[in-house]
Amino acid sequence: YLDSIETSHQPLDFVFHPQRDNLLAAALVDGTLEVHDIRKEENDDDDDDDEFDSLLSSLSLHTQMIPPSQNKDVDPSDNLRGFKETGTIKSGPSNTQNSNKCTPAACKSVSFSVDGTKIYTGGSAGDLCAVDAERACTFSVKSDEKRLLWRVEPATEGKYNPLVAIRPFDGSVNLALMATGDDAGGVRVWDQRICGNSTSSKANSYNQKRPQGCVLSWKEHEDYISGLEHSLDGNTLLATSADCRLGVYDLRMPKERTNTSSFRLSDDQEDELLSLKIMKHGKKVVCGTQEGVLAIFSWGTWGDVSDRFPGHPNSIDALLKVDEDTLLTGSSDGLIRVVQIQPDKLLGMIGDDHGGFPIEKLDFNNNRHVIGSLSHSNYIRLWDARVLTEDQDDGNDDDGENNDSGDEERKMPGKLSTKRGPQHESDDEWDDMDDNNQDSEEDDGDSNDDDNDDDDNDDDDSDDSDEKPETINDKRKKRLKTENEKFFEDL
Repeated sequence: YLDSIETSHQPLDFVFHPQRDNLLAAALVDGTLEVHDIRKEENDDDDDDDEFDSLLSSLSLHTQMIPPSQNKDVDPSDNLRGFKETGTIKSGPSNTQNSNKCTPAACKSVSFSVDGTKIYTGGSAGDLCAVDAERACTFSVKSDEKRLLWRVEPATEGKYNPLVAIRPFDGSVNLALMATGDDAGGVRVWDQRICGNSTSSKANSYNQKRPQGCVLSWKEHEDYISGLEHSLDGNTLLATSADCRLGVYDLRMPKERTNTSSFRLSDDQEDELLSLKIMKHGKKVVCGTQEGVLAIFSWGTWGDVSDRFPGHPNSIDALLKVDEDTLLTGSSDGLIRVVQIQPDKLLGMIGDDHGGFPIEKLDFNNNRHVIGSLSHSNYIRLWDARVLTEDQDDGNDDDGENNDSGDEERKMPGKLSTKRGPQHESDDEWDDMDDNNQDSEEDDGDSNDDDNDDDDNDDDDSDDSDEKPETINDKRKKRLKTENEKFFEDL
């Protein structure tokens, strides 16, 4: 695999193909979608890494021009104010001129369908697109419209409201559904089978405000949606927002058809929730926060957190689930850490090659051998994930060695089985055995005193002999480097 993927412009989101371990799709700031092959060909030399082109295709999907009145970087309260840069507002004649210019849209989010046949993208103009993945993953001179399956515009409440999060439902739940979140705090559930299908307009006849294909819609948060996850049974949708609250949506009770509230919001956590994962077989919900604390909710108790795991020096912008007990965290200090949830433990770190810039996204490829990370550059970094799974391979190897040794013992002649008593074929053997027993009794009498003297020592060492068996995460911790070890290694 390559060490990193270089894109033509800064990527805002990326995702690996769910069926093919070498394909990656990236959403770029200039509104295009790029598909890359992360696996270098075997006949390429190491010296030609800089010349290797991983790009398979590039599609210009979100090319709208956003009017200045809808530009999120312009302060609408004062026409004399210009663009916001690094959290400060600069005023002056030049900024007044810039505020009157239209700005190009960006591709804000991207996701593959679960079966890998479609690519969904969301733009800063509020549109939602679906692309034929097979055509997008191969080089072609055909126009982008040939690859576009459908477009919903606008797909958010209010035009030019950026669509910042896309989460397709797992195939075991419902292959046709997906959830989206926008920059204004709106959450919607879509049935992609009727998106862009004009013949099925009756499906949404009870609510004409929704775009075609939208089956559920909420607007309960006051800031952008940072993460989306659904329950194992697909009946509950979770959303984290920068308004410091966790949203829980019951997909079985549409609010337009029942009087019962179909959503629940947690208490104000007084800390922005930036990422989200469901852990412990659906019993715990872990959220990354602006202050560097992992906020842990217990399923069904949504008012307040049940546990807090501090330790990160900066905000936790990305989470990646390794197993039911282990997470990868991407922090704004540019480090990828491995943490264990309940019991809370920091196991180590994987990479820090981001120049101190925040990590915005983490993802596994299909075979879980590669981890991709996204930061503020034109590169998507790739990391070797086998350090997290070598413990399973080692365990299998050890079992195999034990089994082989057992087979060899059974095949070796002259060895007695431990499950069967000794077999004697003559009386001489019994006589020799009696003599040995008498000698052993005399030796036992002499050694009784020594055994009594060692009883105290045995009692003292009994605690050491009852040590707990080594867990998977204990093995991982031995292989991973700590922040201090990495610091001195760089020196």
